[in-house]
Amino acid sequence: MLIRAFNFLFLLIPIFIWGSHNRGGEITYTHIGGLTYEFTITTCTDLGSVTGTDRPELFLDFDLGTPFAQRDTLLRTSQVPLSLSHKKNIYVGTHTFTSTGSHRITMEDPNRNAGILNVWPNGNSDDVVFALETFLIISPVLGASGGNNSVQFTECPCPAVGCLNRPYCYNPMAYDPDGDSLSYELVAPLGQDALPLLFGNYYVFPDAIGGGNFTIDPVFGTVCWNNPLMVGEFNFTILISEWRNGYKIGSVIRDVQLTIKNNCTNNPPDIAPISDTCVKAGSTLNINIQGTDQDSDFITLITAGLSFNLNNSPSTFSSVATSGIANGILQWNTNCSHIQQSSYPILVELEDNGNPVLSDYESFNIAVRPPAITGLIASPIGNSIHLKWDKAICSNALGYNIYKKLGSINTFEECCQPPNLSSFGVTLIHQSSSNSDTTYIDFDSLEIGNSYCYFVTGIYDFGQLESCPSDTACSTLKKEVAVMTNVSVVKTDSIVGIDSINWINPTELDTNQYQGPYHYEITNSNGNIIHQFSPKNYLYELENSYSNLNINTVDTNRIYKVGLHYTYLNSDSLIGYSNPATSVHLRTIPNDNQIELFWNENVPWNNNMYFIFRSDSIDGNYTLIDSTIGNYFLDSGLINRIQYCYFIKSIGEYSDPSIISPLINLSQKACDVPFDYTPPCPPALTLQGDCDLEINTLNWTNPNNSCSDDAVSYSLYFTPFLDSAYSLINFFDNIEDTTFQHQNQYNGVNSIAGCYYLTATDSMIYNNESLPSDTVCFDNCPNYVFPNIFTPNGDGVNDYFQAIMPIKYIDKIELYILNRWGEVVFKTTDPEFLWDGTASETQQDCPSGTYYFQCLVSSIRLFGIETIELNGHLQLTRKNISNNQ
Repeated sequence: MLIRAFNFLFLLIPIFIWGSHNRGGEITYTHIGGLTYEFTITTCTDLGSVTGTDRPELFLDFDLGTPFAQRDTLLRTSQVPLSLSHKKNIYVGTHTFTSTGSHRITMEDPNRNAGILNVWPNGNSDDVVFALETFLIISPVLGASGGNNSVQFTECPCPAVGCLNRPYCYNPMAYDPDGDSLSYELVAPLGQDALPLLFGNYYVFPDAIGGGNFTIDPVFGTVCWNNPLMVGEFNFTILISEWRNGYKIGSVIRDVQLTIKNNCTNNPPDIAPISDTCVKAGSTLNINIQGTDQDSDFITLITAGLSFNLNNSPSTFSSVATSGIANGILQWNTNCSHIQQSSYPILVELEDNGNPVLSDYESFNIAVRPPAITGLIASPIGNSIHLKWDKAICSNALGYNIYKKLGSINTFEECCQPPNLSSFGVTLIHQSSSNSDTTYIDFDSLEIGNSYCYFVTGIYDFGQLESCPSDTACSTLKKEVAVMTNVSVVKTDSIVGIDSINWINPTELDTNQYQGPYHYEITNSNGNIIHQFSPKNYLYELENSYSNLNINTVDTNRIYKVGLHYTYLNSDSLIGYSNPATSVHLRTIPNDNQIELFWNENVPWNNNMYFIFRSDSIDGNYTLIDSTIGNYFLDSGLINRIQYCYFIKSIGEYSDPSIISPLINLSQKACDVPFDYTPPCPPALTLQGDCDLEINTLNWTNPNNSCSDDAVSYSLYFTPFLDSAYSLINFFDNIEDTTFQHQNQYNGVNSIAGCYYLTATDSMIYNNESLPSDTVCFDNCPNYVFPNIFTPNGDGVNDYFQAIMPIKYIDKIELYILNRWGEVVFKTTDPEFLWDGTASETQQDCPSGTYYFQCLVSSIRLFGIETIELNGHLQLTRKNISNNQ
């Protein structure tokens, strides 16, 4: 076995085999370490091949076209005789790469078996190259070393034998050592240069030739043909892909040759259906598997899957077989190392010993789930709830998710699949990244009187899998610190404003643990102390209100919280803070005859009603005008340019009935003046162009008849070309004027090409212009045509060669008239030229005869100046045609 390193990122590795005719095979690999891999080529060949030569070695070509002498050699490590004169060959070698990347590994053999009916349908399948393929991806994202193992097989690719007009099934019995998900797909086999055989010309699926229905289970890989109607040799090829976290990370192709025989008396056996199941890591799983055979053949149960190939506590399977009946038990002593997001697919084969040998297949999934977190406790302390739980039983837990809900949570039963936690109305409030982090403090928006419930899940498998939820723990805040009840604006001013702050003293504080003296500190949103009260020996002596003077109460609301302190070992110590609370802050937005009111607050109680008061001045008498349960009010029907002032009174309460209610708080006072900022809606504009009359007629709707009430004028905008800027072409000060005709001039030439849009404007006081109407466009209809004869004989009839009238929408021309020797006798750039038949250079009359013209015509179009070329001939005749002179 030779090892060779390569220095490029993407490797295409063909493997050439010269030997006996192949009936099937695949290439697999296992990761040894670093960038070193062991490759295994498994082939199934005919023992009786005449043209083939048995080979004890295969040659690896790590780049198509590499000279034979430079190829590495793989030695055959085993050869096993099979039934029906077949042989299984295994070749093994190692290779070390020097770079990561995607590597395509292929194998080619000069010949397939002859007579395969669906390969090169003329029957010469032995002229078609036999090839296999596997993909190896080496990437750091797949693990510390970037290693990956290919799918492995417990079944040989041959012999595969079925019966005419009877169902046939086959499964490769594949598993992935890394626990990656597998998918299965029928594909065309590979031929020369390891390229897929062309469908229709060189390959068709077996049922296209042999009838019936040929399918594959894309999840478990069972191939079934129901029912073949033709005897002979057929090929099918399975692409088995590996998937990790939604990405394809590798694939293997297995090529299989199937023989359909006639005059079969054997019937396939039957496995009893097996349901998917799950098990908690650390538990023992036992599954009974049963099979029967209607022909009373001796039958054998075979199982395959990753769980049987684990290094740590693999599953086991034992069975007892007799004629016609087989029973087996799958046993698995699971542990924490078996936890993974994907389930463990289990494949079961029941094989008889009839002629031919037939099989039945079943498949099911085993999910190994993490055990639930235990010991969750929720304890209220101050204005927070402290959570504590037991460390996860499984040391491979990466951390924990903490979920919360206001109110009770339904009890979770044992979950096979991770539950949809969003359906329980819970919120993820924290995620830890260490399995030793078993505590959490919840400060977030907790309200006195509410019950808060929590559960915890463990995180596994790179954060892709959660354990079932823990038992639920619920808690309610105690009144161990001050409880805020009021933050109300007493005076509105940007310099000497006043806030009134009120709270109730704690009633559930353990005064044996927290002994006086006590005092309060009031802090603002920055954590700065704005006032500290003097110490008191007893809680009932503490203050419960404070007025914050000389502050700005106009621009925004203020946040306050009250901290309770006690003396411990002659040191000032904090017991805890109240929940923060703000004043109600009012904002106004004026508009046409209306003012919108918005307000917000952040308080630990529930405000369930707001009353709106209005006055004509900030210090005037205020009148209640309405109430609402939301944080918005529209005051309409106002007079523009008149001042209106407002304040909001909020009414709220705690859910704890022991706390005084209602809680009444006032916002600051805010004044504004309604003003018309709203433009009219745009008119609906239409256009009718007339190329003959060279006029555009525009019509539009009056918005005051539908969606506005104050439009007084219109503005019409125009551009002659699609890529030009619009300009104002007309202003209409009569709102009833809804039609207009327009003709443009371009370089002195009439043009109706162009686009228009219209706007409406309200009164001159506000001058709000609407959005543009839909754009309407029209294009010119250029006309420029030459006659084919003229008679410059002075009779006043057809004496000039000129464009046929009318000439429309032509900017300029470039005309050349040539005689039959190619000499230019006349040229012009004037679209309305007249040529009397005189040569421009000599001023001599041109003789009668045929002349040729070349003319570049530049017409005015919506998309710009369009130049076209006109070529033709004309007849100059000087005789009087009517008198034959």
